[in-house]
Amino acid sequence: MFLSSALVALSLAAPPAPFEFKDGDRIVWLGGTLVEREQRYGYWEAALLAANPGKKLTVRNLGWSGDTVHGESRGRFDYNNADKCFKQLVEPALELKPTVIFISYGTNESFDGKDGLPKFEKGLEKLLDALKPANARIVLFPPLPYEGPAAARNADLKLYGDAVRAVAEKRQATFADPGAALPAGGAAQRLTENGVHLTEEGYRLTTPAALAALGLPAGTGTADWTKLDSVRQAVLAKNEQFFNKWRPQNETYLFGFRKHEQGRNAKEIAEFDPFIAKLEDEIAVRLKELNK
Repeated sequence: MFLSSALVALSLAAPPAPFEFKDGDRIVWLGGTLVEREQRYGYWEAALLAANPGKKLTVRNLGWSGDTVHGESRGRFDYNNADKCFKQLVEPALELKPTVIFISYGTNESFDGKDGLPKFEKGLEKLLDALKPANARIVLFPPLPYEGPAAARNADLKLYGDAVRAVAEKRQATFADPGAALPAGGAAQRLTENGVHLTEEGYRLTTPAALAALGLPAGTGTADWTKLDSVRQAVLAKNEQFFNKWRPQNETYLFGFRKHEQGRNAKEIAEFDPFIAKLEDEIAVRLKELNK
């Protein structure tokens, strides 16, 4: 079974440097498909909150499928304008005033192979420089390995993961690698729907590895998902409301070149805030019940 294999691997691996979460931390998570899809399932986030009893943490997921350190997927109608793409990666993160920033890139960039490493490293350094005004503690995540036939690409993914590690060491940032605790990709697809993207079950099963990568006990908060699921459901509801706020489906009419038609409705975006705050309170209540 994957879970038992992962836990054995965790027991043999050297423990990662612990990352200390502080009461009141505001965590912003940047990345591509792995990050965006996690908000749909909430296993990593719910377990992270449960693993920090007595601390009020908030998590804002700014993942965008297919994204890179250059913000290429965030361009909307400005895909050919690198500066605008990058601003749409950095500015929303800074607006949230994070105290902790999770950064998970390298998967999409790895398709450029070894020749693309300098561009990726330069882009990651540029992103970290742009986020400096937040004065946040940085956690860098390398790409997760693929499985099944897609595992043939794992050599390139490791190259980019090693580059992330080197930047983390240079910047004295935390390097958190959930993939270090996962079994090597084999013929069977255990965690993903296509060898690449985690399924819901994949997120659940990789939760111990994700926590361990942050220096938290592998089993913290995950021993009984039937109990923790009440927290996860509140997390999912909060994530949905936040997603609707920062990525409204009709943003062209609200803020873009057609705002002259419905721009008056842009004021409604702020009306998501009370719903999000209420759900944060609900998460806190359920966490408290969990720790009784």
